[in-house]
Amino acid sequence: MVSIKEISQIVGLSPTTVSNVVHGKKSKVSEINYRKIQAALKEHNYVSNMGGRILGRHGSKIIGVILSYSRRSEINVFSDPFYDQIIGSLEEEIRKRGYFMMLYTSGSVNESLQFVSAWNIEGLIILGALPDDAGKLIQERKTPLAFIDTYIDKKFETADFINIGLKDFEGGYQITKYLLSLGHRKIGFCADGVRLFGVDYERFAGFKQALQEAGSQFDSNDFFGLDYQLEPRHAFLKELAKDQLKNFTALVFTSDYLAVDAMNIFQDNGIRVPQDLSVTGFDHNVFSEQCRPKLTTIGQNVRQKAVLAIDHLFKRIKHEGKAVKVNQLLDVELVIQGSTKKR
Repeated sequence: MVSIKEISQIVGLSPTTVSNVVHGKKSKVSEINYRKIQAALKEHNYVSNMGGRILGRHGSKIIGVILSYSRRSEINVFSDPFYDQIIGSLEEEIRKRGYFMMLYTSGSVNESLQFVSAWNIEGLIILGALPDDAGKLIQERKTPLAFIDTYIDKKFETADFINIGLKDFEGGYQITKYLLSLGHRKIGFCADGVRLFGVDYERFAGFKQALQEAGSQFDSNDFFGLDYQLEPRHAFLKELAKDQLKNFTALVFTSDYLAVDAMNIFQDNGIRVPQDLSVTGFDHNVFSEQCRPKLTTIGQNVRQKAVLAIDHLFKRIKHEGKAVKVNQLLDVELVIQGSTKKR
């Protein structure tokens, strides 16, 4: 593998000048020499020494992407296409800028901060942090930071942070209003776990608001907290299909992943979708299109989340303009397909 010293000999310039080009310090090199060195780097397939970057003063060119802190040992997040989409989009946007993505699952805020320090991370993306954890990161971070799908505690509203999310309340509201318009009155809500935070909490709040406006009384028995582990979740859904579902005409799920998984269990146990039960999801990912019937769901632009988060993060990294708080919630779209039916 060719070295900076060897490239400097090829172009007839000092190793320092070549190093400035390698590390993107364009202002320290003339335009002619910059192009000359870049051409030589490309021709000789120069690969940057990442260990040298991390130990040196040039910046690691690493953007850390941290998944939410819970369940890291019990669940493979890539089983849900949402994470596959968002992480793939983040990696593409980071790579376009000449940086590298390092994916990490963290057990705590302290562990996240140690990770940033150990690897000399230049910027950090957090997916789905809890409100308290987000607040601690905002207070203690020493590197540019952006959240995706995080609800920041109100006491940090005046703090400087980046968060790109979704109008989750509106999504829960829209999908429930649609079911009500079809004549459904006994509608259950199925979420990831019994204690709701962040996006699921907001979707549930939208669900309840729509019911209230329609004069339909929500009962605690209409809520189903699903286990994130497959076997206990399937056992619960099978029991649900045997008895309790006869009281419901529709179910709202907080993700396409959970909705399609449940549809398979229901149909294996004699419950037809949508003839016996209407089912809705949230995300409009590949699952919602490949299942049969296709899933009625709430659509979101996952790629747009990644692009906006990276754009704002790199403005901080490059010190472009005055740093201002960004808390942007993207629009949702009702996608009507075959899993719902008029009563």
